[in-house]
Amino acid sequence: MSPLVFILVFTSASLHVTWNALVKTCHDKVAFAWTTTTVGALVLVPCIVVDLFVKGPSFSAKVVYLSLISGLFEALYIIFLFKAYEYSDLSVVYPLSRGIAPVVALILAGLVVGDKVTIKGMFMVAVIIAGVMMVSLSSLQEKDSATGIDFRGILMAFCTGCMIAGYHLVDRKAMTINPGPSSLQYLFFVQLFMALFVSAWALGMKKTDVDGIKTECAANARGVLIVGVSTPVAYLLIIVALSLGNVTYIVAGRNIGIFLSVVVGAIFLRERIKRLRLAGAILIVAGVMLLVLASPGG
Repeated sequence: MSPLVFILVFTSASLHVTWNALVKTCHDKVAFAWTTTTVGALVLVPCIVVDLFVKGPSFSAKVVYLSLISGLFEALYIIFLFKAYEYSDLSVVYPLSRGIAPVVALILAGLVVGDKVTIKGMFMVAVIIAGVMMVSLSSLQEKDSATGIDFRGILMAFCTGCMIAGYHLVDRKAMTINPGPSSLQYLFFVQLFMALFVSAWALGMKKTDVDGIKTECAANARGVLIVGVSTPVAYLLIIVALSLGNVTYIVAGRNIGIFLSVVVGAIFLRERIKRLRLAGAILIVAGVMLLVLASPGG
């Protein structure tokens, strides 16, 4: 993982931690998911107009097809994530889902996109995954001692992690097409398809309506705006990173967000950080730094 890729991943992770925390605070999860996804698509409209004017269209039928598959994976990711938050806390769902993703990516990357991982690289990814699992175990212990573990939340977190790996693999595939698409144009199609799939889900759930959407926007306007804007910005950085580096390293590297969440909790929220959680966070940083310093070719 080159320093540039690391900077992209780190910045994206910082935004990602913020909006995951805001998801937990929403009142109507279906309305919040639909609204933020739609806002994300609308935010990209003026950007894509400028990009098309400057660069011209740089997408093909294959790129549109891959963006559709990615949009489906991203929609399922949102659905599973919001469902997981119905049953479990952020401290349980976030590290579990993010830790599962690099395992799936590691297994499938060579087959799907031809990104091979060296033995040394595999060790570094394993260090990150071990750190994530330690953080997850710490969270599960705290949850078990308080109100008990809801295994539905764990199952939904597992499904979320699989979807994370899925859309990263598809996006890496799209970014390796020669000639490749504009990152912004590709993201626009992904966001558009994701918005359509999430809209279909919201309509099918029949748990919210126009009044529900208005209520959520009025009660949580700041959260809707932050998540709606930061989500496409955060993932645009990852798409650019995927055009430059190995998908397994990038998916694993995004777990730096778990370390950031621990730091924020300790400094700003005055949370007491248990030794197991702190050790896991340190392992994550160590693994990511090893990837940056020693990984061949990024």
